[in-house]
Amino acid sequence: MNCPTRLFAAIDIGSHRLKMKIIEAAPDGRIKDLETVDHLVPLGRDTFNEGKLSYESVRKTCEAIRGFRRLMADYGVQEWRVVATSAIREAANRDYMIDRIKLQTGFDVEIINNSQEKFLTYKAVKWQLEEEGTINTGEPTLILNIGAGNLLLHLMENSLLTSSQSLKLGALRIKESIAKIEKHTLNFPRVLEEYIEAHIESVEYLKSSNEVRNFVVVSGELDFLARFAGSHTGKKVVSLNKDLFEGIYSQAMNKTARALAEEYDISLTDAELFVPSLILIRKFLDKTCSDSIIIPVVSLVDGLIIDKFNCCAGMGFCMDFDADILSCVRKLAARYRSNEKHINYVEGAALQIFDRLTGIHGLGVKERFILQIASILHDTGKFIAADPHCVYSCNIITASQILGLSDEELRMAACIARYHSLESPDPKSAELAELGTDERLKTMKLIAIVRMADAMDTSHKQKLKICSIDISEDQFIVRVESWEEAALENWTFNMKSEFFSEVFGLKPQMVIKNRMVGGKLNGTFEDRRVGSETAHGLSQT
Repeated sequence: MNCPTRLFAAIDIGSHRLKMKIIEAAPDGRIKDLETVDHLVPLGRDTFNEGKLSYESVRKTCEAIRGFRRLMADYGVQEWRVVATSAIREAANRDYMIDRIKLQTGFDVEIINNSQEKFLTYKAVKWQLEEEGTINTGEPTLILNIGAGNLLLHLMENSLLTSSQSLKLGALRIKESIAKIEKHTLNFPRVLEEYIEAHIESVEYLKSSNEVRNFVVVSGELDFLARFAGSHTGKKVVSLNKDLFEGIYSQAMNKTARALAEEYDISLTDAELFVPSLILIRKFLDKTCSDSIIIPVVSLVDGLIIDKFNCCAGMGFCMDFDADILSCVRKLAARYRSNEKHINYVEGAALQIFDRLTGIHGLGVKERFILQIASILHDTGKFIAADPHCVYSCNIITASQILGLSDEELRMAACIARYHSLESPDPKSAELAELGTDERLKTMKLIAIVRMADAMDTSHKQKLKICSIDISEDQFIVRVESWEEAALENWTFNMKSEFFSEVFGLKPQMVIKNRMVGGKLNGTFEDRRVGSETAHGLSQT
């Protein structure tokens, strides 16, 4: 059944400008752009210099959003999403800013973290690249996303993300960080080059087993570069020849911001970001073997639209972006040399248990995905030390800024990894105390699940094959087959079952059909049942 025609507005309160796009989603799945407007309000200039937003910036922001609201009313828009990025996120007085916007415009503003921001933009980029077919995304592709406050590097291989890295090195942040030097040098562009080079030389470059064939650049601050490459023709993806870019770069390095503003017919504020952006592009272009720069004409608001309507019933497009996140997560686990067979087993067992408990745990798709991520990364801490590897795994996940996860979701995944072993979680612990009440309860349920899944592969030898999972009255029965002695798994299952019982009110039991008798295979089965009531030994039937 097709969806009715829907109007939707996406609003981005960025670090350099505010932008809104209004679209119409038709019943046949087509998305039609109705209106795109933006206002130049460089909020990042306040935050990156003073650490907080000025009264004047707050006033201009509210004024611009009220204008957006009036335009939405003219179109009859009833659905919208308003997000804010680094300038508001990092401001000491951000709560005041959010409150003023709410009171003066009626909008609830969602503050998204850097990984969410860049993943939303990535969705728009990937969708547009696939739609236009400009490049082969199966080839190694580097995507450079330059924001005003931050930049993000994505590496794609076989049409999936394989790694992602975030840096606080946005064009406006760079400019404001060393603005005071400009008065004391005759070659400020050269100072910018040195500053950028110093900040990227220690970055672990997103390495590919093959040469990077495609170089994609996306930035809401470089609309003029896209126009120069041909976006005025109506194309959604344009290409800029490397030699032509080098010519633009050489000329720009010898001109003032005011001269650039006049030449490219842009504001002086935009022109001040021109050289830092070009330097960033050139530094990473040189790390590829691409002879051109691919520029999708998209921004964060396009990502908000794709996020809203992707896989919606009746819509004409559906892309599995979760696969990109999982691809990055698996690469992260490999970087920390996790036992691939073990984490695959725990991941599969945890998801089977989760699915069987549907209707009992009351959790949804989002929580299942967090469980899956935590299962893949639960042993990364062993790269640092075997004991206490759970603590190190928690720290690694917290520090990794996993693409697409909110701060709360990231903390949930970290807590699951923190308590996957024998130590039972304490709701008052520092890690769990940071979560809200609802998220803490959800996390405790997910911890209980991953502990049982991990117990079933304690030896890391994948001895047990799950045949069925049954719930009978107050029993949670896992039936497995084994071709090897599984005493260690039995013992660990018992030790971890008590917490599962506390959380779900079910007594876990594992029934093993074991082909091993006297240490030899003889084709017969030995039933071995273990339950929570035998925590210090094995019961046998």
